[in-house]
Amino acid sequence: MKDPILRSVILLLLTLEASPSAVWGAEDEKMESGELIKRHVASIGTAQAIAAVRARSIGGTVHVTFRLGGHGDLYGRASILSEAGKIRIGMTFPSIQYSGEQLAYDGNRVATGHVRPGQRTALSHFVYLHELLLRESLIGGTATTAWALLSTAQRQPELKYTGLKKVEGKRQHELKYRAGRGADDLQISLCFDPETFRHTSSIYKLVRTANMATSITESPGQRDAVYKMLEQFEDFKQVDGLTLPHTYKLVFSVEGEPTVLRDWVITIDDLSHNVPIDRKSFAVQ
Repeated sequence: MKDPILRSVILLLLTLEASPSAVWGAEDEKMESGELIKRHVASIGTAQAIAAVRARSIGGTVHVTFRLGGHGDLYGRASILSEAGKIRIGMTFPSIQYSGEQLAYDGNRVATGHVRPGQRTALSHFVYLHELLLRESLIGGTATTAWALLSTAQRQPELKYTGLKKVEGKRQHELKYRAGRGADDLQISLCFDPETFRHTSSIYKLVRTANMATSITESPGQRDAVYKMLEQFEDFKQVDGLTLPHTYKLVFSVEGEPTVLRDWVITIDDLSHNVPIDRKSFAVQ
């Protein structure tokens, strides 16, 4: 088998199936990060079912709500494409002021779209600055075939299991994730249901002090800012032997200058496996 990600998944799940600890207790707070990942991967599907999927095409509706730094809401279409380590998340809206978001990684380069020439949205700018979100295949969670926790042996991230925590009002297993290469000051928490071990949310947080400029439009002297991106995954259903989310919520906020709060909810109505994807789909023009 040539694909290292698929080979890693098969080895991981075969080890799990052979382990006498296959009967798990949901309240076990003393597990190692490797054990949590094994349980999580098993919640997606068998080694054979995961290995059988080379590409995934997702389509659905999307609803964006501007709460701070804008107002109103819009409805549009969304797509999530993935193949091996490549990802494309697109959201389009029938609006001149806000046409949507385009986040992509072609296996070599991260690219995000512009709402106007030379101008990105707050979300696209954040992802562009912190390209590890796409390069490490974190964004999109298990909705993508590239999901980071399917290939930890290749990525070699620094992982720390911190136990059961109250996250966004729910008690969940929390796993701290730090990229093995290109890591920055972004704090990353991956969260899992305590009974099913499905990946239910990811939290990305960055605190930028006033003397840290992150772009040519910013300068020292601005007040501190807190950037936060929250992903939530719900409505899990089986498709081709895999248990995958069918509702994907993304919340992005900035506390500081400017203040931003907006959220997107993608409802998946079409999910197909192994349909050929044009490689140009993973590039943003």
